[in-house]
Amino acid sequence: MRLKQLTVMVALFAIAGTANATKYTCSGLVKGLSVSPQNGLVLAERIGELQWPRLCSISEDVAGIPADNCKLIYSTLLAAQLSNKTVTIWFNDSKDCSPASHPAWEELTGWYFGPRVND
Repeated sequence: MRLKQLTVMVALFAIAGTANATKYTCSGLVKGLSVSPQNGLVLAERIGELQWPRLCSISEDVAGIPADNCKLIYSTLLAAQLSNKTVTIWFNDSKDCSPASHPAWEELTGWYFGPRVND
């Protein structure tokens, strides 16, 4: 009986660990915030480890992010860049902050919250 209980507990911890492993944050300084003149895409040379992520567009809805929300995201990132403060962005896609997980010039996947300017 104890072996069964131990097995069930180990399985539950493994499932809980797997569920938590899908969420992560990326944090760092914002450098080179840019807006494309052709399509209004907002990009940044760097946000922590992220290199040239395609965030959103200030002229049209992209990846479920309305243009008005993108303008707020842009202003938040600009404030962080000008004040030399780090930001945090939350993800839920079982990846990490590496360039291999989020290649340059591509849309961010799994992004569900942020950016938040850190103190």
